Amino acid sequence: MDKTFVLTEERKFTKLEEQMIWQKPSSHKTSQEEIRIAAEIKNNWLDPEMKIMNILLEGDAGSGKTQLARALSADLQLPYTKVTCFADMDKTDVFGALLPVVSSDDNEDQELLEAIYQTDSLQGVLSVIETHFQIDANQAKERLSKLIERLDSDEKAASVDYKFYPSEIVRAMQKGYLLEIQEPTVIRDASVLVALNSALEPNGLLNIPTGIIRRHPDCIVVITTNRNYQGNRPLNESLRDRVQHAEKMDLPSIEVMIERAIAKTNFTDREYLEIMAEIIRLLDETAKANAIKGVAGMRSYFFWVNSLKQGQDPLESIFPKVLYKLTTDETELKILQDALEQSKLLTALQQVKNQQKLRQGRRISQDEADLRNITEESEEATLKSEAQDAGSSTAPETIETEEATPEKTKQPKAASISDEAERSDADAQSQSASVDEEDKIGSAMSLDELTEIDKTKRKELNREIRESLKETIHAKEGTILHRPTINEAAIKNGQELTKMVSPEVESLSRVINDLLNKEVSNDYAGGKYYGSRFNPSHVAYGDLRNFDKKNPPNEQPSLALAVRVDESGSMLRDDRIQNAKLAAVALSLFAEKTNIPLMLYGDSADLSQREKTSIYSYKEFDDGYDFMAAKIATMKPRQNNRDGVPLRLLAEKLSQQAADTKVLLSISDGQPKALPDYSGEKARQDIQAVLADYERKGILFIACAIGEDKEQLRTLYGENNFVDISDISTLSQQLLQLIARFV
Repeated sequence: MDKTFVLTEERKFTKLEEQMIWQKPSSHKTSQEEIRIAAEIKNNWLDPEMKIMNILLEGDAGSGKTQLARALSADLQLPYTKVTCFADMDKTDVFGALLPVVSSDDNEDQELLEAIYQTDSLQGVLSVIETHFQIDANQAKERLSKLIERLDSDEKAASVDYKFYPSEIVRAMQKGYLLEIQEPTVIRDASVLVALNSALEPNGLLNIPTGIIRRHPDCIVVITTNRNYQGNRPLNESLRDRVQHAEKMDLPSIEVMIERAIAKTNFTDREYLEIMAEIIRLLDETAKANAIKGVAGMRSYFFWVNSLKQGQDPLESIFPKVLYKLTTDETELKILQDALEQSKLLTALQQVKNQQKLRQGRRISQDEADLRNITEESEEATLKSEAQDAGSSTAPETIETEEATPEKTKQPKAASISDEAERSDADAQSQSASVDEEDKIGSAMSLDELTEIDKTKRKELNREIRESLKETIHAKEGTILHRPTINEAAIKNGQELTKMVSPEVESLSRVINDLLNKEVSNDYAGGKYYGSRFNPSHVAYGDLRNFDKKNPPNEQPSLALAVRVDESGSMLRDDRIQNAKLAAVALSLFAEKTNIPLMLYGDSADLSQREKTSIYSYKEFDDGYDFMAAKIATMKPRQNNRDGVPLRLLAEKLSQQAADTKVLLSISDGQPKALPDYSGEKARQDIQAVLADYERKGILFIACAIGEDKEQLRTLYGENNFVDISDISTLSQQLLQLIARFV
């Protein structure tokens, strides 16, 4: 123990008094105020004229006033006690009171009398005695009879005395303790404050019924009071004058808040802690500026951080842990939320949350780990190292478990196009080609059926686009959505793309599905009154047990994925569009095999004066995977790119998905540029507005840069939303491994 400020080395304490000396917990962080006050007391302790014995700590709730008073008990090695003032406090609460004592009433009789006072009938008395002492009816009667005999006895009845019970203030003054007087500003009776004044004198005398008590030379009084709270009054001038040292207690610095939170909660992520501390300080300042009576202090901070440690979303837990402690008034809540909105701190908090997901993948609970038979955490793996190992490993380290046994499933045959169907001019090939059922890779419909469905859906999607862009800078510019037109050449190209990525997809999806299959209960229950699957074979029994039950523990998908592919003219260079196609096919196959909700758009700009932005809907969330590779094969470099439009459209639909993690992947080779002036600062503001709007809704943006404008894209999207794909030939492998980390 540090004895720097100890005042009582020669003093002997009883065992009870030793227990009253506060012991600093491991979570306690020594503040500058604590060191300053303890040093002041120690340095002046032997000077009778300058001795510091009364201290005032004035500040907001949660600023650490009581913690500091207790810490001084540990520093000075004085027993700690406290008294909390209240509005109707009178002099007896300051000095103590004479109270009657029935000498015959031992502890047992006192308990019995308190039990009897609760009833108003004999039977009720007996019943209470039975319950209170856990005895039967006869024993209760006997106990009551003996009590009455003692009370009726002349000898016992004459033994009523009065005893003076000193207050905690008198006891501390007399014994030489460190006394904390909490909230004297709420006391209404001025005479009580005058009585306190006499007690605070350095050589104060207290005149009580048992005699005069002189203040012990070791007694230190710490007055703690809030500022400007309801029920508080200005501190009495004469009482304030008797204080030798005063501290204005505000929220500590950000760094001190972080250190205390780490010590208190054992949560060590400083990115989270710093932003959450800034939010607490902002709310505290906003509440004071707008006369909001609630408190945003250290207690709110600690419990908010602890809820994050326990896995709660900080953007949701901020309401019960912080905001609703300040106020539940709608007008005041709006003031606080507007302040948070303008500060961008909630957006920064969401970015930290997203970045954690990007670095760590999805964190599973212990129950889920036990269910999957996972006993150890995987090692951290960076995207760069995964890219280097792509050639030698078909599954990322972050999800690798014991070797998976592939299920025996029928593999789809590669589509073959007859020679008669081929023509030299690819664009002239039949759009309603007849393809054998076994050659429709992932398809359950004909091309004609698909075309008819797309025609209807295209109109609906264009209406949705106009609605989504209504309040944006793109509202009056022509944005048109297209559904890809597939022909036999596209099907053939799709088959070739599929063959190139299939080994990687097959290997990775087997590992993922092996993990996911372990999530499904191994127990199969039939003949249930309710369940997950209706079994018509049981209907004949007539016992209503017509259901089977085999439910996975988590029905909500862990991941929903939206992918945007830049189809601007510069994608023609260095096989960028080809590698983007491969990546898109790989992701779609992987999503299909692992049941990940997927949406895929391509986009370009300025195809015509009327069509400022062109959106190519290769897959909506509610689409099947019919001819998926063939659709992707129709991607091609076109004109310019207006990034804000596809990002907003994808983010809006992604935000409506029910998934634990929502990832928007943008594959692009350059900065946004479109006519007449969509570039530079205007484009940057537009894109960052989209990020700000949807990061708050839980969208994790990942910009995959594959061109020479990487640094500009890093600045545009932000460090936390940027991945540098230096070797675009490994684009599909790297993106597969990246996405698999979230499953």
